[in-house]
Parts: sequence; structure tokens; C-alpha cells
Amino acid sequence: MNLPPPLSRLLLGPDPDRHPAIGLTLLVSALYLVNAVQIVAAVSVGYASAVLAPYFLAFMLTGAVLFYGLLRSGLSQRWSDPNLVVAQSIYCAFAVALGYLTVDLHFRGVVLTFMPVILLPGQFALQPRRIRQLTVVMFLLLVGTTIVNWYVNPGEPELVGDILRCTYVTVILVAVCVVAQAVSRTRHDMKLKSEALANALSKVEHMAAHDQLTGLLNRHRMHEVLDKEWHRLQRQTRPTTLVMMDLDHFKRVNDTLGHQAGDEVLKRFATLADTYLRDADVVSRWGGEEFLVLCPDTTAEQAQIALNRLRDQVHVAPFLDSHPALQITFSAGLATLRPSESMASAIERADQTLYQAKEAGRDRFMQSP
Repeated sequence: MNLPPPLSRLLLGPDPDRHPAIGLTLLVSALYLVNAVQIVAAVSVGYASAVLAPYFLAFMLTGAVLFYGLLRSGLSQRWSDPNLVVAQSIYCAFAVALGYLTVDLHFRGVVLTFMPVILLPGQFALQPRRIRQLTVVMFLLLVGTTIVNWYVNPGEPELVGDILRCTYVTVILVAVCVVAQAVSRTRHDMKLKSEALANALSKVEHMAAHDQLTGLLNRHRMHEVLDKEWHRLQRQTRPTTLVMMDLDHFKRVNDTLGHQAGDEVLKRFATLADTYLRDADVVSRWGGEEFLVLCPDTTAEQAQIALNRLRDQVHVAPFLDSHPALQITFSAGLATLRPSESMASAIERADQTLYQAKEAGRDRFMQSP
């Protein structure tokens, strides 16, 4: 419904995702009101029962208020069918049945044609099984209403006509049911394919951005993160520190225990780094046993606090179940980004400082001046 924003919020609520369902219910409510006016006019000229008309009016007005109120208030969100498609369809079917009993026999055929139309919105919201169930309910209402009419109006010689009308509408009802189920299946299949495609795309994007072994960001993706951070720093003057970490004597692990053991060590270290560094820190596998960490809004001194916490965990963590005595350490070089300095330059300084830490004895951190 294309309404001005203030009126849209008033009638449809603050959640745009629910506007289509509430708008459709509001439209159905308006149709109830239109039919109520028509029934009043029909009674005044003798085309509708003055006895049943009040019940029919009360039924339609109740539906107009009830369903709109449930959706607009959000109460319907608590149920398995939050848009109340099934409930509204059955309610409409009862309204058609009551209208059939209320109007003059010459207009009953017109009233019955509304029965199959009720199924149409369901094809876009319901599973085929639900559509079949609704069709059965409507058929039973159709037959039941016809039989009830014979008792309510026994003097009307319309037995054959009622049977023909009932048969005709049943055929249409079945045809609409078949079409609605086909549309529902197509919609469901398209939804499944869309979800499968979205999942596949998500996996591809994840694989393109993450290191296959450790699950951390890969070097390519880290360059994009660094570039975005650099542009942010051009607008905001805040300290940002880069940390280059490297596992000490990692070649010995590969040479003595094998590359599979080395892979397990790298995965375990990546997990520890991702866990014990700060949530704001971005950890990436830079290459081999090197890891680059971006610490936004952080001085080198603050970053070193987190590194000390990580080192404490690395010292006590078991890296290989098959070799519980294996001890792993790491060294790190820290570089706080200078004004107007490029990320590449800061990475180079962090890398140089890392090698200074290695030459100074390993298992330590050093800051670039």
C-alpha cells in the first residue's frame, strides 16, 4: 500500500517487513465493510433475509476488527502462522457460507463464486498440504451450507439448482486448489534453490576471505581490512597498532614431527589468538607461521597487554595430544601507525621489529620506535 509515511506507520505499524501482510488484511477488512453496506442495501429492497442479516453483519465486522487488530498489535507474531493466513481463509469461507444463507436465492450463485477466490492468497504463503486442507474445509462448508439452506428455506424449489451450483463451484474450487498447489510448490522450490545458492555463495565468499587451515582472515582479505582502516584514520585521529607474530622454531616442529603436526600447531595457535586477543582485534594468517594483527584504537602498550595474556595461554596450552610435552612460544613486533604513514610502511616496521625480537632471544615482544 503506497501511503504517506505518517499514515503508513499509523495504519501498518513501525515494522516495514510486516506491512504487506497487514496491508492485505486491511484490504480484506475494507471488503468486509463494503459487503456489510451491500447487505444493508439488499435487506432494504428485499434481496436478503432481515433475520440473518444482523448475524452476517456482526460476523463480518468482527472479522474486520479482529484480524487487523491481531496483526497490527503484533500479537499474531507469537503463533506459528504469524500472518494468520489459514485463520483468515477459514473465516472468509464461513463468511461466504453465511452470506449464501442470507441473500436471495437468485444471488447465491454469485456469493458462492467467492469461495475459490479465498484460496488465491494462500498459494504465496502456504505449503501445498495446507492448501489441500483448506480446500477440504471449503468443500465441506459448501455442502453443509447447501444442506442447511434446505432446512432454513424448505419452501424454495431450488433443489436441482442448488446441487448444480454446488457442483459447479466444487469443480472451480478443485481447479483453483490444483493451480494454487502448483504455484506453492514452485515458490517453495525457488525458495530452497535461493537458499542453497545463498549458502553456496556465502561459503565461496568465506573461502575467498579466510585461510583454509586456520580459519583466520587470509592475507588478501587482510589487505582490504587494512585499507578500510587506513581510510578511516584519515578522518579520525586515533592510535592504531599493527602486530606481526611468528611462532618460534616452527621449522623444528615440521622437521621432527611432520607437516601434519605443524598444521595442528598452527590451528591451535590461531584458535588461542582469536580467543585471547581482544574482540576488536583483527587476526589474520599472513603467511607460513606468521600472523598479522590489526589493533584499532589501540596504543602499542595496550596491545602488549593482550599479547601478554595470549602468551600466558600459549605457555600452558597443549598443542599436540600425541606430544603433550611440546612447548610452543612466539615472538611479536609492534608498530603504531604514524601520522600520514601507509599501512605497508607500518607492516614493514612491525616485521623488522619482530626479527629484532627473534634475535634478542625469542618468546618476547618489541615495539618499533
